Amino acid sequence: MKNKKPRWKKRDVKPIISGLILAILFCLVAFGTYALLSVQSDSAKAAAASAKAAAIEAKKEEPVYITLPGAKTIRAIVSDYTKPDSLWVIVNKTHPIPITYVPPNLKVPNVPIRTDKTKLEMSLRSIVGVPLAVMFKAAAAAGHDLMIGSGYRSAAIQESYFDTLAATAGEVAANDAIADPGQSEHQTGLALDINSYSQSCYLDQCSLAATDAQWLADNSYKYGFILRYPPGDESITGYQSEPWHFRYVGVALATALHESNMTLDQAWPYLQKADATLHDNGAI
Repeated sequence: MKNKKPRWKKRDVKPIISGLILAILFCLVAFGTYALLSVQSDSAKAAAASAKAAAIEAKKEEPVYITLPGAKTIRAIVSDYTKPDSLWVIVNKTHPIPITYVPPNLKVPNVPIRTDKTKLEMSLRSIVGVPLAVMFKAAAAAGHDLMIGSGYRSAAIQESYFDTLAATAGEVAANDAIADPGQSEHQTGLALDINSYSQSCYLDQCSLAATDAQWLADNSYKYGFILRYPPGDESITGYQSEPWHFRYVGVALATALHESNMTLDQAWPYLQKADATLHDNGAI
């Protein structure tokens, strides 16, 4: 009897091919899903970063307000009030500025000035020129002719004024009347002494007539100026009353100070709080 050759069954390859196809499809789907999730994750991160940046910018632009007692609320200007070029900087015996500071954009305003002093001392920051001219025009219409008696003073000029008075009146009296170098608002280019204009004293030591002083005290805030050293506040400001010394701070703050009957020194804590908020918000 002959041995029969073993018969090998022909294996069906279709299930194998199908399995491979399914495996490949699964891998493709898995890879695609992973890629999609990665893209979505990156997009989510980008969107979150963008939203965070937008929130930071929005916070920077968020208004900060100041309410002085008895005054309407005003919006704080975006500025570092501790810097000498800030419109709201305070300069006094406890808040000096560098003696080397020179304000930007000094210019002689288009108003009457004393001609026996230098053009530099008749200069003010350019931001002051227009409101000062408007105020002088309104004063003239009301019968008050005014002129600049002194504007910007460098620390060197301030020192010469202080030393001259100290030599004649004594240092104690000089400290009550004239600021030391670095402690004078005149150095900011935002303060000025206003004199009455008259031909009889045009080239001499002119002063401010009582009627002119009263008009300025009553109306200067409308143009952004404040009477910096009012009578009765000597213990607060550190200086004797000067009815001729005015400081530009802008209409909003000048009006608030007028309504509250506060000096800039008394309002300083409110400004400091606003300044701190502006810093916290990243606005400055």
